[in-house]
Amino acid sequence: MAGPQVRRLRRRDINAAAWDAAVGRDATPLLYGLSWWLDAATDHSWEGLVVDDYRAVLALPRLRRFRVMPVYIRPPYTQQVGPFGDWSAEDAAALLRAVPNLPQIALPLRPNLTDAAVPEVYITRRRINYVVDLSPPFEEVVRGFSKRMRSYVRKHRDDELQVADRTEVVTLCQERLGGRGGVRDYHFARLDSLVAACLERDHGELYELREDGELLCAGFYPHFDGRTFNAAAASTELGLQRRGMTRMLAQVMRQRSGVAGAAFDFEGSELPGVKEYFASFGGRDEGYLLAQRQWFGQP
Repeated sequence: MAGPQVRRLRRRDINAAAWDAAVGRDATPLLYGLSWWLDAATDHSWEGLVVDDYRAVLALPRLRRFRVMPVYIRPPYTQQVGPFGDWSAEDAAALLRAVPNLPQIALPLRPNLTDAAVPEVYITRRRINYVVDLSPPFEEVVRGFSKRMRSYVRKHRDDELQVADRTEVVTLCQERLGGRGGVRDYHFARLDSLVAACLERDHGELYELREDGELLCAGFYPHFDGRTFNAAAASTELGLQRRGMTRMLAQVMRQRSGVAGAAFDFEGSELPGVKEYFASFGGRDEGYLLAQRQWFGQP
C-alpha cells in the first residue's frame, strides 16, 4: 500500500482556505498554523508541505533576511509550525522526510509528535511550554497559583484592564525587550503585522493596566479556538515595582476562564526566572518538539 503523498508548495500555490481548514480540523488547533498568521510572521515568505488533498499540512518558514544562504527556521512569535490536520505518525515522518536539504533547519513541532516519528537525520529536543486550563471558573483556576500569586490576585481583585493602542503596545515591547535574547527590530515589525492581522479577524486583544493613571504594563493576547496566547507584553519601571504583569495576566485569565476547552498558553519559556514565573500560575508543561539539522556547505 502506498504511503502518504506529500507535495511541496510555494506560498502563491497554496489554497489558503484548504490549508486553514486542515489546521482547524486538528485535535488541538493553534493559530500559528493558519495561513494569515504565517503571512504576517514571515512577511509572506513561507512554503508548505501538504499530505494528499490538504489532509495534513506542515509550514516551512523561509525568512527573507536569509537570501544568500536560505534556511527554514522558527519565525517570530510562532511556537509551532505543524503538522496540523488529520495526521498520523506515518504522515509526520513523510512530511519531515520531504523537507528540502537546506543548510540549516530548525522546525518547532507539535507536542504530541513522538521522537520515533521524526527521521534520524534530525536532532530533537523537548522545549518547555506551560499551559493553564481555564475551563473552570476563575476562582478555581486561582487555587492552582502559588501562594504568593494568590495573594497578589486577592489584593488587586479590583484591577480593570483597558484597551490598549496597537502602536503603544509594540513601542513599549520594543523599548523594554529590544536587544534581549536575540530580539531585534525586525521582530517588532512582525509583531505589528501580527497584531493587525489578528485584530482584523477578531482573534486578539490589546490590553494595558494602569494605576492612578500611570501605565504599569501592556500586552498583545491573540486567541483561537478557546486558547489565549501570551504573545507579547512588557512592563514599565513602575509596573515592575508594582507587580503589574502578574496583575494583568490574572485579569486576562479572569476574562477568558469558565468556558469549556479554554486555556492560557504562556509560550515557553526556558529563560532563567521566566520558567519559574510561568510555572507559578499552576499550568502544566505541555511542551513541544524542536527538530534541527544542519549542513556545513551547500545543500
